[in-house]
Amino acid sequence: MRQKTAYLYQNFFTVKTIFIHKYFVFFIFYTLSIHFFAQQKTDSIAKDSIVKVKQPVKIRFGFDTGKYVWAKLQNSVSYDFYVDANFYKEFYLLLAGGYEKHLSDNKLLNYHTTGSYYKIGIMYNLYRNWLDMDNDICIGTNYAFARFDYLLHTYRINQPGAIFTPEPVVVEQTFDSNSAQWVELFARVQVETFKHLYLGYDVELKYLIHHSNIENFTIMYIPGFFNKNTYSRFGFGMQYFISYRITF
Repeated sequence: MRQKTAYLYQNFFTVKTIFIHKYFVFFIFYTLSIHFFAQQKTDSIAKDSIVKVKQPVKIRFGFDTGKYVWAKLQNSVSYDFYVDANFYKEFYLLLAGGYEKHLSDNKLLNYHTTGSYYKIGIMYNLYRNWLDMDNDICIGTNYAFARFDYLLHTYRINQPGAIFTPEPVVVEQTFDSNSAQWVELFARVQVETFKHLYLGYDVELKYLIHHSNIENFTIMYIPGFFNKNTYSRFGFGMQYFISYRITF
């Protein structure tokens, strides 16, 4: 009788222990499943709550007013336009072009330069705007190409030490289909003065890669490059411009 009672007592505690273990394991799995489900729901809400802000496309059209006024004062013609597009973060793609009819008149030569030029480049905005500001302080580089013609009206023979200035020789000779290529490094400032309307200024350091060689005529002026230095391939330029930006 005692052995039977001891056996039943031992089996009772064994069954109870197994039941407790199963209940404990079930409780752990149940708790983990609730935690996992809650975590998934939280992550889903967090992902859904993130709003992707689309960067607006900004395209700006500009005109070089400084070169236009300067050309008028020199009895010449100059039109210079450019377009920049904000294609990635603070980077801008730049396209520019112009037309010039420039009169050069010095002690030896009197001639017209007529031609057009084109530029393509990229610039980066260093300025971080505050709220509701849209200004630029940029650095960039351009590749430029020009095609132009010369019309030599008169020339004088250089006679150092001559008492009287030699009379000009009238020739009216043309030198057609000339070309030049150069690269530019520039720094530019553009300030929004009115809504979408900008005033700007830039300085350019230019390096002449190639230009046509003309027999018996020295190239002194290149449209878009400005005056060419006889002893150096470097040039310098400035622009004062007004521009308007379209955002969509």
